[in-house]
Amino acid sequence: MGLARRLIGLGALAGAGYWLARYFRPQHSTLVLSEKVVLITGASSGIGRALAYAFARRGARVVLVARREERLEAVRREIEPYTSDVLVIPADLSDEAQLQRVVEQTLERFGRVDILVNNAGVSLAGWLQDLPPKLVERVLRVNLLAAIRLTQLVLPSMLEQRHGYILNIGSILGRTAAPLFSVYNASKYGMTGFSNALRRELHRTGVYVTLALPGWTRTEMVSPEIEDLARRYGYTVQEADEVAERIVLGLVHGDKEIVLGGLFERAGIFLEGCAPWLMRLYWKLWFTPEWVSVMGGELERALKRARRK
Repeated sequence: MGLARRLIGLGALAGAGYWLARYFRPQHSTLVLSEKVVLITGASSGIGRALAYAFARRGARVVLVARREERLEAVRREIEPYTSDVLVIPADLSDEAQLQRVVEQTLERFGRVDILVNNAGVSLAGWLQDLPPKLVERVLRVNLLAAIRLTQLVLPSMLEQRHGYILNIGSILGRTAAPLFSVYNASKYGMTGFSNALRRELHRTGVYVTLALPGWTRTEMVSPEIEDLARRYGYTVQEADEVAERIVLGLVHGDKEIVLGGLFERAGIFLEGCAPWLMRLYWKLWFTPEWVSVMGGELERALKRARRK
């Protein structure tokens, strides 16, 4: 028994060392953002808008992509004083033809894409059996399939120039599972797997893959009720500008994975990987009627948004 305990202890220390090295050890640091062409999806609000500002402030040329043209134009006006060029492309990323148009117009204007930021995302929560199939499909298309297809479309030019960066904006829920978020979890776990596999696939090509994992962030997707509940559950709710700045710094420093949020979120990721039984126990205790009520209300909000489109 003594030997078994020592082996378990050594395994735990090795695992902790691996996670610390994975999160904090930079892999490359040669990126200078001035005049780089950065294509950002979901750029009309939230983290996408904040990323557009963070890149523009460093002199990058920015391509803004989202559905709402008037919002994109507002972001353009906001960042134009900081950058030499901004291109606005209104597009619905759930449509294949529009995905292709985004890349074609970017290459036509700038001749290349240096950094692709797959940020567009939609949220969905509720009991799985209650979720409308069309909303389920849209979440998977926007959150995951659009990122995969855009990456496919920009990769040939990046590989030809032997230089490029794929920045995928995932989520803490791409590492930990939360009840009532099964479809959203699926899309973000998919983004995590896609990023990790692609990074290995592109080894020594000059194209790098970075995965950012934001936690709860104050955006349109997080209602005041959800924010209040998240805080009371011990989570950190960050500002979009703070999240974007940390992501850009991590990209420049060469981080493979950027974990945001607070200690509670990081502990959750660690336990999900090393002691999932503790996470199961956590949710047995905290999957409360209040969680169901507040997060279930997200489905009603999603239905209202869908009806407005």
